[in-house]
Amino acid sequence: MNFATWPTLLVVDVEGNGTNPPDLVEVAALPMRDGEPDTSTAGAWLIRPPRPVTPAPPAFTA
Repeated sequence: MNFATWPTLLVVDVEGNGTNPPDLVEVAALPMRDGEPDTSTAGAWLIRPPRPVTPAPPAFTA
């Protein structure tokens, strides 16, 4: 597979505070260039939610 032909992509991850509905508490972004992560321009930002972060995330159920 020739990654050099891939367009530039942006991988984004978001985290919530465990409330329902969740408030955004963190955003991370990682550019992908030529199929490789570009860590020189990656970033992560903490965001202050309007409600407190819960002490433990709720149990995950599928």
